[in-house]
Amino acid sequence: MGRKSLSMIAFAVLLASLNSLCSDLKSSVVKVYSVQSKPYYLQPWQNGVQTSSNGSGAIIGGNKIITNAHVVADSTFIMVRKQGDPKKYIAKLDIAGHQCDLALLSVEDPDFFKGTTALEIGDLPFLQDKVSAMGYPLGGDNISMTDGVVSRIEMIAYSHSRSYLLGVQIDAAINPGNSGGPVIKDDKIAGIAFQQVPEGQNIAYMIPAPIVKHFLEDVADGIYDGFPDLDFRGMRMENPDMREWAKMSDRQTGILVVFISENEKKKGLLRKGDVILEIDGKNIANDGTIPFRDDQRIEMNYMLWLKKIGDKCIFKILRDGTETEIDYPLGRMTSLVEGRMYDVLPRYYISSGMLFMPLTSNYLDCWDDWNQAPQELFELAVNGEVTEERDEVVLLSDVLADDGNIGYQNFRYEPVLSVNSSKVRNLKDFVQKIESVKNGFIEIELSSKYRIVFDSLKA
Repeated sequence: MGRKSLSMIAFAVLLASLNSLCSDLKSSVVKVYSVQSKPYYLQPWQNGVQTSSNGSGAIIGGNKIITNAHVVADSTFIMVRKQGDPKKYIAKLDIAGHQCDLALLSVEDPDFFKGTTALEIGDLPFLQDKVSAMGYPLGGDNISMTDGVVSRIEMIAYSHSRSYLLGVQIDAAINPGNSGGPVIKDDKIAGIAFQQVPEGQNIAYMIPAPIVKHFLEDVADGIYDGFPDLDFRGMRMENPDMREWAKMSDRQTGILVVFISENEKKKGLLRKGDVILEIDGKNIANDGTIPFRDDQRIEMNYMLWLKKIGDKCIFKILRDGTETEIDYPLGRMTSLVEGRMYDVLPRYYISSGMLFMPLTSNYLDCWDDWNQAPQELFELAVNGEVTEERDEVVLLSDVLADDGNIGYQNFRYEPVLSVNSSKVRNLKDFVQKIESVKNGFIEIELSSKYRIVFDSLKA
């Protein structure tokens, strides 16, 4: 047998192997059908109309399907279908991590998993690595595979939660319906496709493997804890006068602590005016970045998101010209305005036909752009701080016209300051203050300094 014949046989074996491998990968990528009904926060006693959407998912170990949380958020019914199988199977949402936009689904019917292969989670790819995005874009019933390369690795805003986490930019074509589908490198999941940049060309993002692994390890106990964050605010130290004011030497770089939350103050570890020089032994530059692979740099918070809530990191700080190290326990960031929530109903309270609600990100989402919301509410969301007296903003959201609220019916979107001269801490505290008045008048002071007064018996 000649060399040419041997080469053709070898090529045929390789091609058969690739076709078999491709078939195995396809069997592990599913189409997700979701029926959703989202709460309507301006009228929180009712939901919006039901809508249907499609996404993608990947079968992983333990007979689970991983997909994007936004594909199944606020869902009332979920089905999945395998490539080449006309049957749709009922699926159940097991757990979702809306912060990182990931969710796990399960299917009770064991027939669904016959002929499938569980995909493994790989590692964070490098720049210019080749990847393949797999899924069901634009409602198609047959699987789509598009190739591309990794073009950027950086911290990005996750549009589903407004959280800031590690993201990987790829130039593979990703369209609506691809969300939740795996991005493959070396036959393993390098990431999960989840968002694109509509105004850009060939710019799409995947949730990288380290975030996926963090999520899976986190929810192994059936509870999603999320990613830790810092409960203080830092400022870049690029101005030379500022560095001199902070008593920094020419060799020292870092960020200046300019705000500390009430929870942070209780720890007694950091002070305003401290300069954080290092995190876990990595030097922090004056722009807040740390070294990351070869000639790349990344924001220092990357080090936090490799850890879990309850872990510690080591900060080297400069205080009054003296360097010292502290063990910093990692937790969640406290916020006056609650972040985006899904799969839960809104909290609200009605008294005398007046609707009271907490100010939340979901509430602000009622305006397509937060900048279009009432200016005071936007400012509270961006710059509001938790204090000993208030950890949540209570709003007079609307007034349902009734003879008991004549004269107040034009009030809406007004933060509440106090009830009978007692400051309001949160919605629960507000309700307790209202219902504790059994006789007499209830006086509610609004941030505009207007007052609402009504008889508790009539209410």
